[in-house]
Amino acid sequence: MPLHEIARTFSKIGVPQITSAFLLYTLSQITRSFRWKFILRELGFREAFLINSANIFLNNLLPARTGELSWFYYARRLGVELKSSLWGFFLGRAYDLLGLLALFLISYTLLLGIVHFLSALLLLMLLSLSVPCLRFLIPPLGKLEDFREFIGRELTPSLSFKLTALSTLSFLFKALSVYALIAVILKTDLFKFSFAFAGGELTTILPVHGFMGYGTYEAGFLIPLKFMGVEIREGLRVGFLAHTFLLVSSAVWGLLSIPLLHTLSRRSP
Repeated sequence: MPLHEIARTFSKIGVPQITSAFLLYTLSQITRSFRWKFILRELGFREAFLINSANIFLNNLLPARTGELSWFYYARRLGVELKSSLWGFFLGRAYDLLGLLALFLISYTLLLGIVHFLSALLLLMLLSLSVPCLRFLIPPLGKLEDFREFIGRELTPSLSFKLTALSTLSFLFKALSVYALIAVILKTDLFKFSFAFAGGELTTILPVHGFMGYGTYEAGFLIPLKFMGVEIREGLRVGFLAHTFLLVSSAVWGLLSIPLLHTLSRRSP
């Protein structure tokens, strides 16, 4: 994409849009951190927020998902056993997918009408309450048996519902943050925009991505927009803007969190 087009796109964004977008992004990180706190009870909210912020930043920065290792590193330095942080991490990623699915269903059914919307909410509620029972589908073999026992010990229907709600809220605030930034450029409603957002966010959960996610995020963001009739050039421009904003926002909290984590870990018994 030509640099002059990128510069023209960024010039349309004012300080109020950037401020509101960053505040909404921060709310997304807060709700996500509460989710981690519920999964790993050894952590307080402050520790969960710092680890979450550092993990997202390093995962965006480092290639081939090596940034994910920071989750286990900092959790261990704060006194969380590796086994607990490992199973908690996988559980959190499962609820990432569920939260993304929930946002997609809610957005889609709102376009169809109130009956479809209420049906989707009921379906999501039943699904979230039944997740603990899915442990019986995990074969009791090797490390999988440990994961199965972890779910049976730590995950209750009420906790599963809270984790689903927090994951969905986290994605919703994140979507609103991006929408607040690009609404002046992309003339579409919030519900249609959420399809593009869900496509981009899905690439952040996949096991591989491009450098800092560039290319893969834009592709995931563009495909839904293309189906909605948005031109490829326009979709790429908006996807690049959204992605850059998310990277910069994650860097703000990540760069603040990493030195604080090292300070806390030195004090940890």
